[in-house]
Amino acid sequence: MLPAKPLKPQALKLFDRIKPKIQKELVNLTEIPVSVLLWGPSPDSIDELGQLRLDLRDELRENGHLALFSEEIVDTSLPTSIRIQQLIHAQEFDIIVSMPSTAGSIGELHDFAGDRRINSKLVVCLNEEYLGGYSNQSIQAFCTALTLEAIYYKGISELPIIKQAVLNHIQRIREVKYFYGGRI
Repeated sequence: MLPAKPLKPQALKLFDRIKPKIQKELVNLTEIPVSVLLWGPSPDSIDELGQLRLDLRDELRENGHLALFSEEIVDTSLPTSIRIQQLIHAQEFDIIVSMPSTAGSIGELHDFAGDRRINSKLVVCLNEEYLGGYSNQSIQAFCTALTLEAIYYKGISELPIIKQAVLNHIQRIREVKYFYGGRI
């Protein structure tokens, strides 16, 4: 940092009035919730991404966000298919995080990756070990500035990288919501 001339007393007095307002707005920012739909393997499965999904949901809730699994809001008593219910849900959330690693979670992602109503909200975690396969190649083909974003990781050892990348993405959404008065 470049050396600076010290502030004069009147400038210091002004800064003393401004500083609490800045602090208040920084607190206000942390209170803006982001709605996050978490898709992926069941937390009850042996798949490590299922546990990551659970950890993310809990941490996001702890940080004041609305974080849900589709399983928590699908109503099986309705005659409406699960696929249509999930589409309706996804349209209402700020972001959908997909961690495809099981047959169901891969199918779920492929059902919606091409849907223009929600694919710009999709953040997909892709294991680089499987980039040569049809599923990941198909999803990569959708990755553009106007559609889903991919987070790449190299195996289960990089789950903390996935978690941090998702948390960073949600923080950016929170900041965008602040910029636009709480809405996006």
